[in-house]
Amino acid sequence: MPAAAAHLSPEAEMDEEQTGQPAAYSMRPAFGESFPLPIVKSIINTAMSEKLKDKQYDKDVAKTWTREIADEVNQQIAANPKVKRYKHVVQVMLGQELGAGATYLSRCCWDCDCDTSITEVFSNTSLFCVCTVYGTYQY
Repeated sequence: MPAAAAHLSPEAEMDEEQTGQPAAYSMRPAFGESFPLPIVKSIINTAMSEKLKDKQYDKDVAKTWTREIADEVNQQIAANPKVKRYKHVVQVMLGQELGAGATYLSRCCWDCDCDTSITEVFSNTSLFCVCTVYGTYQY
């Protein structure tokens, strides 16, 4: 097919204008459409601080707190219009602060050009909470 024939026909251009969707399939996010890490960071910090601000560690309700934080972060990210073609996973870990050190490690296989993650930590004198959000571009 000649290079000139690769251009969109007038009908395809009109379809694109009417539907608001590009006629071509995008394999990479366009410039400025990457996973919005500053917005996600703000969402994570707000959710953790609102839920755990003045709490003392209690093993009986820790499971509920982690689920509520993960659900809140998930819903706010999904409702954000800047996360169009990204799938995301929210992981929350909550534990008792006893003064000992802890190491948190996660590992994923993904496309380094499009996919990313962000981790935020909340702690007070009684507990610590680590929240990680993975954003993967949906091809």
